[in-house]
Formats: sequence, C-alpha cells, structure tokens
Amino acid sequence: MRVFVAGDWHLGTYTPPAEARLAVEFLEWAPAHADLIVLNGDIFEGLFEAPERAERAQPRAAELIDRLAAAGTLRRTQGNHDPGGGVLSIVIEHPAVGRVLVAHGHAADPMHASSVGHFGDGISRRFGHLGLVRGAAAVVESAVSGLFAGPVDRLYRTKCLAMVERERCALGVFGHNHRRHLVAGDPYVNAGRLTRSRLEYLVLDDDGPALREFTGATGA
Repeated sequence: MRVFVAGDWHLGTYTPPAEARLAVEFLEWAPAHADLIVLNGDIFEGLFEAPERAERAQPRAAELIDRLAAAGTLRRTQGNHDPGGGVLSIVIEHPAVGRVLVAHGHAADPMHASSVGHFGDGISRRFGHLGLVRGAAAVVESAVSGLFAGPVDRLYRTKCLAMVERERCALGVFGHNHRRHLVAGDPYVNAGRLTRSRLEYLVLDDDGPALREFTGATGA
C-alpha cells in the first residue's frame, strides 16, 4: 500500500504561478504512483480571502481534487486556513507502518489557540485582501519562527504526540508549521509544504515512511 501525504499549499488568488503549477502537476502525476493521496490541510488559502474565492482562483487544482475525491483516491483534512475543507483527522491502517494518524495540527499550536492567535486570525479574515495585512502577517510569522521557534515547536510536538497516543497510532503525520521532519523511531512526522521550487510530501509504503520532493512530473 502506497500513500502520499502533502499539505500547506495555500493556493489562492495570491499564489505565485510556479507554486500553482507544481500543485496541479502533482495532482496529475500522483494518482498513477499511489493508492491513496491525503491532502493534509491548508490546501486553499481561506484565511486571507474567502475559501470559495481561493478555489475559483485555482480552478484546475480544485477540479482535480474534486475528481480524485469522487473516485476514492484522495482524502482531505482541514487546516486553520481551510476550515471545512475536510475532516479533522484521518487514521490509516497501513500494513507496513501500522496505524497512522494524519492531522493538520493547528489544534495543537499554542500560538493558534492563544488570544493573540485568535485576534490575528480575525484581522486576517476581515482584511486579508489588503497587501499590508498579508505583509504584516508574514513579518509576525517570521518573527515568531525566529525568536520562539524552539519552545513553540517543542510544545507543538508534545501536543501532537499526545494526539498520536490518544488515537493509539504508531505514527502521526502533521503539517501547519511548515517544518518537515522525519527521524527513524520518532512517531512525530511533518510532511512539509509547497514552495516555488518544490512540493514536499511524505510517502508511506512497504519500506516505511520517507520524505520526498516533487519538482515536476519529469523530476519527481
């Protein structure tokens, strides 16, 4: 059984063309190479603009996702940027890996759950169409990542692992903080994100979990 897990694409009106193209190429390529594709939250950018507007801005990606979901080869979880885009979590019974929990992970983020996080989300949802607001959000995110990345990531990991234990899983695959992670024997995994040059994803197959990068159908 071969499973691909990818997330944090943030597709929408403001997505650079190179990123949108990579996402579409991955969705076109992946069904021939995996039994199941799991899109793990924040696939469309529904925080800085209305989710339906984000999907309309990326019609080919939205069409492929709907078609693959209807065929039963794709499942989605929801993230904080695309609430309602899928279920909260998925448990996969993988013959080689065991029970695998897939969840975006925003519920475990101490910043997201804080009053500051709620205030920031409210501002972004109301005024995210303004470039100034999007720029300010990016600055704040960079500052938090730089100054508090260690403590925040440790707490985030601890809460994610509690979810894995609660679901009695051997492995938990998360996203949200955009920092990919896979270490042998560690039940916490982060599949990574989409950038202009690569789409990071996780493979679960008979050899176990592995991180991969998609750079286009010819370079996958």
